[in-house]
Amino acid sequence: MKHGETRHHELELLDRALEALRLQTGLAGRVVETQPRLRKEPKLGPREPDALIEIQGHQRPVTFVAEIKLVDRFETIAQVRALRPPGARPPLILIAPYITAETAQRCRGMRLFFLDAAGNAYIDLPGFYLLVVGKKRAADLPLGDRGRINNAAALKVVFALLCRPDLVNGTYRQMAETARVALGTVGPAIKDLEARKHIATFGAGTGKRRLLDPDRLLEEWVGFYPAALRPKLNSRRFRGPNTNWPERCTLGEYEAYWGGEFAAYRLTGYLRPEPVTIYIQRRPTRLMADCRLRADVRGDVEILDVFWNPEKIPHAPDLVPTILAYADLMRTAEGRNLEAAKLIYDEHIAPALRRTA
Repeated sequence: MKHGETRHHELELLDRALEALRLQTGLAGRVVETQPRLRKEPKLGPREPDALIEIQGHQRPVTFVAEIKLVDRFETIAQVRALRPPGARPPLILIAPYITAETAQRCRGMRLFFLDAAGNAYIDLPGFYLLVVGKKRAADLPLGDRGRINNAAALKVVFALLCRPDLVNGTYRQMAETARVALGTVGPAIKDLEARKHIATFGAGTGKRRLLDPDRLLEEWVGFYPAALRPKLNSRRFRGPNTNWPERCTLGEYEAYWGGEFAAYRLTGYLRPEPVTIYIQRRPTRLMADCRLRADVRGDVEILDVFWNPEKIPHAPDLVPTILAYADLMRTAEGRNLEAAKLIYDEHIAPALRRTA
């Protein structure tokens, strides 16, 4: 269940988007139900949808499952598209503060319908086609999910808490050591999470803390990771000797870990990895020599720096923590990767998060 203040901002945004649709197109829309329970249709990931809405089409009203996002990062659309199959009924529609022309084009390629508070819109159903792009962003959009999680240090702290929920009751020093951040950055990150109702303190005098909604925090982390933390991980590109080289390479001796598609392949067996992602703690010189990797800016092997403490965060042998593998898959917005990400979430991440809720 989302915190009341967050829910208020979401419903405010939904009202703004429906009113903007009416002003731009003359099409009437209304909220049928908030937080409905879909009994026959698939749920939106780990929770029920935010709302059911109805929009007057050219011939009849059309019902949509609405997913409301208070942030408008480019990476958000991959998360939303993964929540519901394109052919599901009622169809999914994203409600966002603002959709840029570039993001609108990406949504169209993914067949992700959307409305925003500026009047931009996209729907493509039999007998009902709507496309409005290029409307300017309003200055007073109801954004309610602001905070410090959008900087690299805070993202490292949140990653540590998601991987080790018990750490929420640890000392700031323990959090700093696990997240590999300066001690002084932990306090502001925790206070921000408390202010935005991600963390609550229970028990008079005990000071025990708990993650209130780990799924919501995970969703936020996955959205910010590609833009705020990943670019700082010293990405280097290489090309392998052939397509099968990862099968013959054990990364443990190099203090390195498979991420992305190869991690998904090891965890689920679902897809055959094509680009290869590796996170490493040291210079990759010996790994390059032993595995015959050559530098190539367009190569299909990406090596990044490890940003967490592998000795304090659980992971399978040679693999990054499952939350990081999940995030790397989600950032691609490719259908097969999103399906693999859902398997990882269902089989590995959700059970661990439920134990903390």
